[in-house]
Amino acid sequence: MKFIHIADVHLGAKPDKDKPWGEERENHSWQAFTDVINKAREEQAQLLLIAGDLFHRQPLMGELKEVNYQFSRIPQTQVALIAGNRDFIGMHSCYRAFTWAENVHFLREEKLGYAELEGLGVRVYGLSYGRRRIREHLYDQAQPAAGEFYNILLGHGGDEDHIPFETESLKDSDFDYVALGHIHKPMQLVKNKVVMAGALQPVSPKDTGEHGFFMGEIGKYGCRAEFYPLRYCEYASLNLKVNKEITTEALMEVMKSQIRKAPPHQFFKINLTGDSNLEEPVDLEALARMDRVVQVQSRCQPDYDLEKLKLQYQGQILGRYIEALEEMPQDEITKKALYYGVEALLTE
Repeated sequence: MKFIHIADVHLGAKPDKDKPWGEERENHSWQAFTDVINKAREEQAQLLLIAGDLFHRQPLMGELKEVNYQFSRIPQTQVALIAGNRDFIGMHSCYRAFTWAENVHFLREEKLGYAELEGLGVRVYGLSYGRRRIREHLYDQAQPAAGEFYNILLGHGGDEDHIPFETESLKDSDFDYVALGHIHKPMQLVKNKVVMAGALQPVSPKDTGEHGFFMGEIGKYGCRAEFYPLRYCEYASLNLKVNKEITTEALMEVMKSQIRKAPPHQFFKINLTGDSNLEEPVDLEALARMDRVVQVQSRCQPDYDLEKLKLQYQGQILGRYIEALEEMPQDEITKKALYYGVEALLTE
């Protein structure tokens, strides 16, 4: 049996909305979702697993109709899905009144249950969020019921506020495959068994690296799952070390050169380290306005003239602070304490 596993599609999200390419990024989640539907049709996948947060927030009725239309395009594929912490089933959720296509199995209860998929010999277990946070360990003791079925657990969580779980418990369970969502980084926690799909496309600059979906097969010889990237957007880090002589214009030229070499679907988080010029600091806002730059962070150390400051503030708190730190064993922690302390005292 061939299956596709996705999670955290976040339809309706608006990443980079303050950037010129924000409207294009808003469409990426829908485009990637349509790609998965097309892939299921092309590969004749028998099962599509959606491990929560199909939507970025409470879905509108029109959005549910559009998604349901996409599911109806793959009648040969059984679809199993749950609601996650983002699209949880609230009191007035459109999920409650919606009628899905015949091939869709929505595990909407807050208690673990299963859908038995006729013709596939498969039971898919799962539960939906009825609130934003669930701190109970609901998966660690989960086990499939007796019967001659392939058993799949569809789950959403992995941090202390969203159904924490122990990977070892899931590894030792009798499920043939555990299809997880919520953590946006794709990873096989237990190869070919316990798999976090990651976000289908990145939602924020924190979601660095490749994103996409898993496709695999379950049969009498076990399970196999493989990651397939979708390259609409990828956030990457660009680390640059600067010195106090560098100007904003010169740094922009370096950044442009580096960005031009990268694939066009990559957008960059700029991390600056080194020494900063106190009199003519780099214009971080100008760097952040550059094309394909989503974020600029500076961890540069200010280039203080400590000897001059000791003389200028001799006998005062700042002068005594510098002298005291210089007498301590010199390591990275002491160096940071010295510069952060000087900066704070000068600000006061």
